[in-house]
Amino acid sequence: MKIKSLSIQNFRSIQNQSFNSKELSIFIGNNGTGKTSILEAINFCLSPQFLSGRIKHTDFCANLDAPIIIDIKFDSTFTAKLPDGYTTQTVKCDGVHLEIKKREKASAGKAFSDIVVITHYVTPDRPKDEAKGWKIIRQSGKPFYFDERLLTFSQAEIDDFPRSFYFGKNRERQLQKGYNSSISSIIEDFNWRFTKTIQEELAQTSQSDFFLNKHNFEQEIINKVDRTAFDKSMKALNLKLKNFDIENINFSFVDGNAPFDSAFLSHKLQERFDLPVSNLGSGIEMIVSLLFLETLASFTKSSIVILIDEPELHLHPKLQEKFVQYLIQISSQNQIVISTHSPYFFKNCLSNTNIELLITKKTSNESQIENTGGKFNYFPWSPSWGEINYLAYDLPTVEFYNELYGYLQEETKSFTIDDLEQHFVNNGIGKTKKWIKVNKDGTIQPPKDMTLISYIRNFFHHPENKHNSEYSPLEFKESIQKLIQLVEALKTLP
Repeated sequence: MKIKSLSIQNFRSIQNQSFNSKELSIFIGNNGTGKTSILEAINFCLSPQFLSGRIKHTDFCANLDAPIIIDIKFDSTFTAKLPDGYTTQTVKCDGVHLEIKKREKASAGKAFSDIVVITHYVTPDRPKDEAKGWKIIRQSGKPFYFDERLLTFSQAEIDDFPRSFYFGKNRERQLQKGYNSSISSIIEDFNWRFTKTIQEELAQTSQSDFFLNKHNFEQEIINKVDRTAFDKSMKALNLKLKNFDIENINFSFVDGNAPFDSAFLSHKLQERFDLPVSNLGSGIEMIVSLLFLETLASFTKSSIVILIDEPELHLHPKLQEKFVQYLIQISSQNQIVISTHSPYFFKNCLSNTNIELLITKKTSNESQIENTGGKFNYFPWSPSWGEINYLAYDLPTVEFYNELYGYLQEETKSFTIDDLEQHFVNNGIGKTKKWIKVNKDGTIQPPKDMTLISYIRNFFHHPENKHNSEYSPLEFKESIQKLIQLVEALKTLP
C-alpha cells in the first residue's frame, strides 16, 4: 500500500498545498521552504499515537487560528472494524484525515490543558451517504450508521494500515529506545514476544530456564569485581533501607520483563568487545537503523513508509551513491519520501517513472510545492545539474549557461560567435555591451558592440583579457533567462 496523494493546510509555512507521490518521492529546494514540514506532516498523519503533546503553537501557519488539516489518500484499501454492540462492522478505507485546532479555553478543572484539540480518523473509500456520515447494512438487514467519531484511531480496530518511520536531521539515538525514536516500536514488539513466550513456559512447567540463566549471568558479572566490597556495600545499603520499611534491593543487568530495553546493535572488536553502532558515526547509524527496519518489514510483509530528512548528512559521496541506489531498489516494496540538497539523490531520477521529483519554494512567506513534470526539458539529456540548480535553488551557474549557449549553437547551426550573435539580434536581443578584444600580438582592438549574452560568453572563455568590466549577478541571471527563452522558442518551430 502506497500513499497516492497528500494535502496539507495551515501547517507551518504551508498554507494550502497538494501533490501526488510515487514509490520514491524526492523533495528538493532551498532551506526554509517546507521540506522538513512535509515529512513531519506525513509522519503526524500516519501516527496513531496521541499527538497533542507533539504539537506546538508555532506549528500553525503564521500563528493564526486556522486549523491544521492533513489528508492522505492511498492507492489501495485497508479495513477498519467499528464497534457495534457486542460485534464489529468492517469498513473499507483508503485514507486518513488529521485536523488540529487551537483550544479556545482551558478544560474545566484542569490547570494545564493541551493547547490543541485533535480529530484523527481513517476515511472510507466512498463519499458520505448523508450529511451525518455513512451507512452499511448488517447481516440482519438493519442499517448501521457511523461517522468520523467511530473511525478514529481510539475507536476503530484498523488492519493493514501502513506504519511510518521518520529519520529526522538529528541522527542521534536512532537505534536506541526512546520517545519517538525509529526503533522504539520494534523494541516494544520484541519485548512483548519475549514476555508472551515466558508466560507460556511458566503456564506449562511453572519454571523457566531463563531466570536461572539470568541469575547466574548476573552473579558472574559481580564476581568480576571485588565481590567482598560489593556485598559489603549492598548489605550496608539494605540495612539503612530497612529503617524505612523498604525491602532489599540489588543490581540487575537484564530486565526480565523487557530485556530488549538495554539491547543495542553492535560491531565486534577483536571478536570480544561490543562497539555500539551509534559510535560508528551518525550517517552509518541512520543506514543501519533503516536497513534493520526494512529487513524486519520484509519478513512480516508489513507496509511501511520511510521518511528521511536529508539522507546525505554525514555520508561521503560514494556512500551517498550506494545509498540512493538502495533506496530506489527497496522503494518498490516500501514507500520512501526524502528531502535532500544532494545531487546524488536526484540526478537522473526523472528517467525512472516510479520516482516523483518535487520542488519546494517560498514566496511571500508561504511554501509552494511544484511538480517537476515537464519542467526539466531544456535539453535531450535533461535534467542536468545546472538545470536543477537553477530551477530548484534559483542558482545560475556557469555550467548551465554554457549548456544553453552550446545547445543553441548546435540547434541553429551557428558555429561561430558572430553567427549566433546574429541569431540573438534577429530574435530582438539588442547589443547593449561593448567588448574590447586583445589581438595575439597584444594590441587592442576598438570596442565592439555586442549582446549581453555574447559578452558574458567571452568573459568565460577569455579570462586572460583584463580590459573588460565584469558582469553583475543581475546581468548573469538576465542573460540566462534570455537563453532559456530562445531555447523554448526553438521548440515551438515546426
